[in-house]
Amino acid sequence: MARDLDVHQLLKTFAARNKSAAIEYAAFAQAIQRQAKANDQSVPFYRDLALHPDTIIVPKLFQLAREKRISLQAVDNRVDRVFLPEAFTEPVYAEYRRIEENPDIPFPDENSLHLSVPPEWLQAVSVESDLPTLVTLEGDRPVPLYRLVFPESLKPILVLSVAVGDKLLEYAVLKIRNYLRKGSNRDFIQQRLYPAFSDKERILKDGLTSIMIRPFESIQEMRQGTGDFSYSFWAYLTSAIRKDLAGKGDMMPDDVAAFQASYIVDVYNNHFKNRAQVEQDRLSAFKTLSELLRKPPYLFVVDDIVDFRDTQGRPLLGKYTREELESWILERTTQAVEGSLPELLLIGADNMKSQIIVKERLLPYLVKALREARTAIRPAVIRDWHAVLADFESLPSMEDDQAFRAELWSRLSVFSPVLSVILSTALPPLVFQEFRNEKDSVIEIDQCFGGNRVAGAEVLLDLNRKRLLAEARTLLPLWYSLPLISWLVALFSRGSRRKKRQRSRNKEPAFAGQAQLAESRVPNARSLEFGQAAKAAEQKMLPQGYSLDEYLSFLVSRWNTLIDPVAKDNLTEDINSLVRDFLRATLRSMRPSSFTPDRIEMMAANLADRPNLLRIRNHTALEEYIRLYMVKVLKR
Repeated sequence: MARDLDVHQLLKTFAARNKSAAIEYAAFAQAIQRQAKANDQSVPFYRDLALHPDTIIVPKLFQLAREKRISLQAVDNRVDRVFLPEAFTEPVYAEYRRIEENPDIPFPDENSLHLSVPPEWLQAVSVESDLPTLVTLEGDRPVPLYRLVFPESLKPILVLSVAVGDKLLEYAVLKIRNYLRKGSNRDFIQQRLYPAFSDKERILKDGLTSIMIRPFESIQEMRQGTGDFSYSFWAYLTSAIRKDLAGKGDMMPDDVAAFQASYIVDVYNNHFKNRAQVEQDRLSAFKTLSELLRKPPYLFVVDDIVDFRDTQGRPLLGKYTREELESWILERTTQAVEGSLPELLLIGADNMKSQIIVKERLLPYLVKALREARTAIRPAVIRDWHAVLADFESLPSMEDDQAFRAELWSRLSVFSPVLSVILSTALPPLVFQEFRNEKDSVIEIDQCFGGNRVAGAEVLLDLNRKRLLAEARTLLPLWYSLPLISWLVALFSRGSRRKKRQRSRNKEPAFAGQAQLAESRVPNARSLEFGQAAKAAEQKMLPQGYSLDEYLSFLVSRWNTLIDPVAKDNLTEDINSLVRDFLRATLRSMRPSSFTPDRIEMMAANLADRPNLLRIRNHTALEEYIRLYMVKVLKR
């Protein structure tokens, strides 16, 4: 015997040996006492158990009773009998096994089984109001037995709580079958149901025949919800049975059982019908979600998808859960037929911050986005080149195709960072290979994404360097085309321009960037709001012990490793200028409240992941620098 007494296990062993879950306490205590005496009496535990077993056993019995693991019967304030749950569940279970063999046996109750179930192990359950909830209950049930209470003054029945989840329906359908088999009940019910199924007489007959011959197949059809007929059939059937039995004066026991069974079947039929409707709504919601993903603007972040609504303006989230939505997205972004891409494509590195686009909508999106980019970039290039030519200067991009392509990529990155990210991946050529026969006829997609590669920026934007340069020159005054006059004007203007450039170098670059950005944002209120948002972001993003300028200088020393001081300063100013240009384009459509550390991190990641910036080795420091420089530019 163990030093620590496991009374519950000893009770179960004692019950199994005596083949009874109702245990006489005196006999149990004597058995324990005998075992204790057989052990070493020099051990205090065995000596106390042998001399005074009640002082050890009874407190443990009361603790088990509080935990509802046993039930105690007392006589004259002394424990007389101990009951395990099996003392009451086994007779109920045995009676239901008899029903399976003989359907004429009525549903059991406490009187018919001569049971007095302890109240802590029995819960009264209304078939109409409580049972529907218990059918869907998952996990352990608080009591082993339910007393099902019926309307119409029908007597209650006892049922195992674990049977409510599934088995109870089978017992009820067997009672319905038993009713249909008696006399002419089947023909009578069939005639009563004809008006409700006037165009489905054959299906009605098959349904009744299935109950009588293959009852478990009928149950399976109800569970699976193979069609609306099944739910209507059971609803009309149980209603017709109740109307028939309610008209009888004195019901026989099998009539009472059929009456009870009709209420039970109704509960399960409604449960499976509601479950099927919920599943149908869920599938319909995902179908609507799939359709919305295929509509402009084609590109969505997860938060956008969470807020999708149906045609009546009702949220789709609710018809499916957030977990189901995430699983749906994960499945369609990771699984695909061999040799093809997944249905949904992720744009970006971090899944939760990435944007999602349907595969077959990628090319239409790129066509539209490239048209918009061309519309914006072409006049900007002509304008800027015109200004350079007006100063009698030139740019490498005006004379060299490679430099021209690099300038277009830079402008495209600023105008549409997302478009730039997509074009830097292998997705467009791969999607083009899948849908090459469905390509857009307006743009030469073959030239853009054919040959398993993305074409240069000049091809994507359909811009020609020589034509742009010619257009920029046509905007100059006529005398620019006269060599002698233009040479003299250039000679005298170069000196003044040189002095202006020298003065501009002496100004603080950050101040200049702030001024330009402030001029591009006319509403002072927005400027102040962005400034406040930048201050709040600075407090969260800046390490303790540093000022903003000090930490920016530290970061520059980490990512800008050029040795030549002039080249080093030029690279830093190029990055600063790129950030300012990016902010000008981005902040026009951004709410100040959206300028949060998370949004800043995403913006900096998009900017830093451009192909020309990926060459910088310490990319982490560069990305952090870009984040904090954005804060510096906007801070007021």
